[in-house]
Amino acid sequence: MQLNIAMIGFGNVGRALVRLMQRKNDELRERHNLTWRFTGISTGRHGLAADPNGLDVNAALSSFESGGKLDSLHRLPDAIARDNFRLIRSGVANILVELSTLNPQTGQPALNHCRAALDAGMHIVTANKGPLAHAYRELRDRAAAKQLAFFFESTVMDGAPIFAAAREGLQGADLLSFRAILNSTTNFILTAMESGTSFDDAVKQAQVIGVAEADPSNDVDGWDAATKTAVLVNVLMDGDLRPTDIDRTGIRDVTPHMLQEAMTQNQRIKLLCRAWREGDTIKTRVAPEKVSMTDPFALVTKTDSILRLSFDVLPGLTFIEQDSGAQTTAFGVLADLISVVRHFGV
Repeated sequence: MQLNIAMIGFGNVGRALVRLMQRKNDELRERHNLTWRFTGISTGRHGLAADPNGLDVNAALSSFESGGKLDSLHRLPDAIARDNFRLIRSGVANILVELSTLNPQTGQPALNHCRAALDAGMHIVTANKGPLAHAYRELRDRAAAKQLAFFFESTVMDGAPIFAAAREGLQGADLLSFRAILNSTTNFILTAMESGTSFDDAVKQAQVIGVAEADPSNDVDGWDAATKTAVLVNVLMDGDLRPTDIDRTGIRDVTPHMLQEAMTQNQRIKLLCRAWREGDTIKTRVAPEKVSMTDPFALVTKTDSILRLSFDVLPGLTFIEQDSGAQTTAFGVLADLISVVRHFGV
């Protein structure tokens, strides 16, 4: 089956996805009956290009990474597909891969990109948490009504198959609670600070290796973790929460002394995400907490992540992801693309 892909966002994950699909091209065709081409790529600062016959992705990679624009690859009239919504409505693609930058407070512009894609009859694969944290029920129901895919494996824990497991292997199980370490940036910063590194220097280290953004506020103030908590609640617990509904405390007030003191008590401090049912309500919290060294959560350091789910029929099911990054996120997107072909026969 042929996937004609319009991709919004061409950062580390988008470029990793292109390279991953190139590397696995024969396998995708032979094992999954999946052939592909990128017919549109939109970037924040490097322009937009669309070609119904398929873009030269190597030229796109080269142009982007040399600081150039993608405009020379554009093969549609100037009036068509010169912004993201025109690209979506142009008809060059049958699937949208949404990788734009997260706005945890509004979910935009990714949310409206997804709405426009459904209006245009396009399947959706997104690694952006915003649409699920702000309008999951709406998008889920609209996609189902139109018999379109809406997949989002990479929104939480990168490539770990949390949502695929829930969709395929945990039917009939009711999620009662979860506990997690979901933000790799804060986990890296806290790990660095345990050795006495200052908060500011730990942030700089995270920025150097590409874990933290130039403005790390979404991570260190707990917004990313709160958004992921809302996504898990909405998808796995049938909740309807927004990131602003989450009881949220970041790590700015955690000091190296506090971390080292905790270690003398055989504990570590982690930014934990929690959700649990109390009667008909769902309670949530994101905050730094002490965990015992005997707790598997204490062993999750640097950019690793962990999620422990408690169901009515499975008291404890744990996912652990190590060394996450753009490659693992790209794999989650690719797994969703395969699922589109498998379930919808595009």
